[in-house]
Amino acid sequence: MTLLRPVIAALVLACGLALAPVATYAKPDNTVQATESVHPAIQQADAHREKEARRKRYLLFFPIAVVGVTVALIVISRRK
Repeated sequence: MTLLRPVIAALVLACGLALAPVATYAKPDNTVQATESVHPAIQQADAHREKEARRKRYLLFFPIAVVGVTVALIVISRRK
């Protein structure tokens, strides 16, 4: 039981870091650029950047899942 608590804590921390938002760029808030209309090509590029950041974040789940399953199997097999 003493080994299981740190493993669960590590998995919760890893999942929390994987779900953290990825800052790809900073949008201007109170500048002249914020009030001007944005070119459609720039809007499309921004949407593409956000989509790519989301994909990268979801790709982090695979290694986290592999580590989690491996640790769980090790813990289960050592108890028997």
